[in-house]
Parts: sequence; C-alpha cells; structure tokens
Amino acid sequence: MRDFFRGPMPFLCIGHSFDHMFILLINVVVLQVQSEFGLTFGEGIKLAWLGLVLFGLGAPLAGWLADKWSDIWMITVFFIGIGLSTLGAGLAQTSTQMFICLSFIGLFASIYHPVGIPMVMRVAGSKSGRMLGINGVFGSYGMAMASGLAALMIWLFNWRMAYILPGAISVCLGIWFAIRFRAQVSETRAARLLMNQSQTRKEGLGDMVRELGLSRFLQIMGALSLMTLGAGLVFQCMTIGLPKILEARVDFVTNPESAGFVASLIFFVGALAQLAGGLLADKFPLKWLFICIYGLMTPALFLAAVSTNYVMIGAIWLIVMITVGNQPVSDFLFSRYVPKRWVNTAFGFRFALSLGTAVVAVPLVGEVFDRTGDFYYAFLAMAAAAAIAVLSALILPNRGMQTPVASTTPAAEPATAD
Repeated sequence: MRDFFRGPMPFLCIGHSFDHMFILLINVVVLQVQSEFGLTFGEGIKLAWLGLVLFGLGAPLAGWLADKWSDIWMITVFFIGIGLSTLGAGLAQTSTQMFICLSFIGLFASIYHPVGIPMVMRVAGSKSGRMLGINGVFGSYGMAMASGLAALMIWLFNWRMAYILPGAISVCLGIWFAIRFRAQVSETRAARLLMNQSQTRKEGLGDMVRELGLSRFLQIMGALSLMTLGAGLVFQCMTIGLPKILEARVDFVTNPESAGFVASLIFFVGALAQLAGGLLADKFPLKWLFICIYGLMTPALFLAAVSTNYVMIGAIWLIVMITVGNQPVSDFLFSRYVPKRWVNTAFGFRFALSLGTAVVAVPLVGEVFDRTGDFYYAFLAMAAAAAIAVLSALILPNRGMQTPVASTTPAAEPATAD
C-alpha cells in the first residue's frame, strides 16, 4: 500500500476519474444548455459529438507518442490540456464556442486510456488484474461524479461551475504530476531500451502474423474488433443518454438535478462490480469470463427497453454493473493478444474503435428520442450490439500471442517511486 501511494498510481486513478467525468459532464449540463442556447435535446447532445469521436480517434496517436516519446509527459499533457479545455467550456458564450471546447476536451481525453491503462499494468506487476479493477472503479466513479457534480453545481450555482471547478483542479494536478515524476522520464526510457535490447526477437505486427499464421491472425483481429465495437456502442449509448433516459422513464425524475443525482447513485453502486471483475480476471480464463459476464447484457437491455420507474432503475443498475465489471476483464484479455513492444499503440487503436462508436451512438440516442420521445429502439440496437460482442468472443482463440502482462520481468518495469 505504501508503494501504491509513493508511485504514480494515485495520479493514474484520479486521471481515470477525470477522463470519464469531464467527457460526460455534458450529459446533465445539456438539459440546461439546450434551453439557454435554444436547442432541442438532439441538437444539444450533438455539441459533444466531435469531442466524443476524438475521444476515440485520438487514442492511436496518443499511444504512439507514449511509445516513442514518454508516457509521463503524455499524462502531464492530459491533465493540463483537458483542464484548460474544460475551463473554456465553462466560459463559453455561444453554442459554437461550446462545441469547440467540448471537442478539445475529447481530444485531450483520448490520451488517458492508451497511455494510463498500460502504465497501470506495468507498475502493478503480478497484481495487474486487481489494480485494473481498482483503477476501473475510479473511472466508474468519474462517470458517477459527472452526473452528481453537474447536478450539485446547477443546484448551488449554475452549469458553468460544473466545468470551471474541475478544470482548474486538473491543471493544478498536471503541474504537480510533472514536477513529481519528471525524474522518471529517463528511467522509463532506459527500462524500455533495456527490454528491447534483451529481446532476441523484436515483437511487432509482422512477427505476430508469422507466429500465428494469417488466418489465425485475422481471426483474432476480427474477433477483438467486433467485441470492441459491440461493447463500445453499448457503453457510449448508455453513458451519453442515461440522465435523459431517467427523465423520460422514471416518474420521480423531473429535472436535471434529480436526473443527475439518480444517475450518479446508480454509477456509484454499480462501480463496485469492477473490483470483482479485476479479482476474477486474475483467477479465471479471460475469454470465458468475458462471455459469462457480458452474456447477461442483452437480456438486461431487453428488460430496460420495456421497463419504467423502479424496474427501469434496476435494469439500468444491472447494465452498469455488467459494463464496468467487464472492463478489467476485457482490458486484460486484450493485452494477451498484442505485441508487448507496441502495447500503448495497440491499446490506442482499441480505444479508437471502442470510443469511436460515438459516431453512431450520439446520433442514435439523440435522433431516436427527438423522433419518438422515448429510447425503446435505442435499447433494441444496444441489445443487438451486445449479442454481437458475445458471439465474437466465442470465435476468439483460447491462446494469445504472449503471456499475461503480469508476468513481465521487473527489469522491464519503470520505477514507481522517487
């Protein structure tokens, strides 16, 4: 526990919270912004469309820069960049200014997952599954805090403070992180160079194809891609639309504040499933664990499609538990199938696929509600996407390209303390 607090893990956990919180503040704020700027719900939520797309599409570049430059400096850029962009959103005077600031929030938010998640696995060593679970809980609590913080700021002040306060805190944390860990930049580079020099064969994409064979390689890539796209679409639709879904389906949710508080409570309770997922990932075959957990998603979405009030809240809570409980499992599973030397870049492409589903999710949620006044057909689309993810996992080979990340040697690890 002492080493945990001496190393970068607390910053990585807080960063995961901020990453999800900042990108999702709009989900509650939009219920105020749409009236201030004279927009419908669909038009209001589309202000975040490009930001959510960049949240995914920027990930490969962020991962590549971390591999080539420095993961320490990339996390610093993340904290400061997303903080300044969030401050800008709080000061926006027009919908165009809001759109631009939300787009930059998404761009800087794209840094965290391809850089922060591999860093967590690297510094965690043999406890990768457990630490992914803990880190994932912070990410889930970030989603919970987005709704709760926005609701609290609207109630106490106005929607602008929901952006200004956390933005300022993030900038300060970025400066602190840079000062605290700047000495580790050279140590991390030296560790990576030592790892590369010690390898008798450089692991790359061509090596992966030759080792597995083209057909097996395509099988793995196809399965991982479809799993990522299916689960990503469900995640994006639920996180984008949750406050509005509650307002439309739950009788006692009648304003942005109540929608935010209820959504926050659901995420706070559901996030505990991520700890369980992380512990299970250390103990059971990852492929079948993914199938068992995510196989519950389609029935849960069908239940949500036809539910209201307390049954609806229960269905959403189950959906959130499945979503967050599965995240450390899918992260750890993915790491088994990528070349170790390019893990940041590979995670970048994965998150680009997952978070890039916002291209479909934002219009889907917004247009379905604007046209029908409900989310029934959106839930059916999510149920189909979840089924595709599970079916894709079934064709994934049981053996990956490498041993678990947890088995990496200490010599290859960056220093985690001053």
